[in-house]
Amino acid sequence: MHVQAIQLVAADGYRLAASYFQPAVPNGLALVINSATGVPRRYYRAFAAYLAERGTVVLSYDYRGIGDSVDIQFDQPSLRIRDWGVKDFEAALRWLMVHSDHQHLAVVGHSIGGQLLGLTPVVSQLSTALTVASQIGYWRHWPGHFRRWQMKSILGWAMPAVVKGFGKLPGFAMGGVSLPAGIALEWARWCQHPAYFVDEQGLPLPTHFHRFRGRIRLYSIADDLFYAPPLAVVALAARFGAEQADVVFRQPSDWSLPGLGHFGFFRSSTPRHVWDEIANWLEQQTIANSQFMAA
Repeated sequence: MHVQAIQLVAADGYRLAASYFQPAVPNGLALVINSATGVPRRYYRAFAAYLAERGTVVLSYDYRGIGDSVDIQFDQPSLRIRDWGVKDFEAALRWLMVHSDHQHLAVVGHSIGGQLLGLTPVVSQLSTALTVASQIGYWRHWPGHFRRWQMKSILGWAMPAVVKGFGKLPGFAMGGVSLPAGIALEWARWCQHPAYFVDEQGLPLPTHFHRFRGRIRLYSIADDLFYAPPLAVVALAARFGAEQADVVFRQPSDWSLPGLGHFGFFRSSTPRHVWDEIANWLEQQTIANSQFMAA
């Protein structure tokens, strides 16, 4: 396996830091890892290397304003979260399509990384996708009156107030690195609207979930109730075709683990038998797609 640091260039010229994992013996699958909000790509390095050791070509990258993707030629406070999907994710997919020798293209999305599938028409080129703790973050998808009140309060006034005070959303506020102001405020606005993907006037943004033609598996983790409760995961699955989306509900104990939460799945310390389930499913989809194409 060989790992190469590269730079992607989005359609608007924004430069994105990325890592390209090339397996010794490719299995025909090329895959993009979409990170969670405010989580740098280095967090997924062990998982990416694991997939590459099994033969999958992997591209991980930092969204604009995150990790190593801070392009000083752009006004960082004015960045928008929609650009992560419309421009950054699309740039990653297009780069991988050109530079990898693959038969099938896939995505693994963590949290918002799964939502971004619907923001680029290039999603039509995917053979399959898999998400972990990805959701539609509308506050009414949270269980119970207290939890809904809590989410509405955080998103409706606490987060905007913190952003106004600091000029950004500090990393300690949501468990990741700091978010540029525009990204944090757009995220808060989305979570207050039932359509979720909306512009500054509350009008729905164009989405492309209908262009995806492969199979997608969405994992809901039982002890991840703050960031991605089951109803929110099911709401994201509903954006895809009913015949395409498969929601899998998992207890940490299913993998003999005491807990996982929102971030535990991709930690480097996660037992490899947990990742085996993901990799096996992706590879099975590759085989199934190959058989379909040959028929």
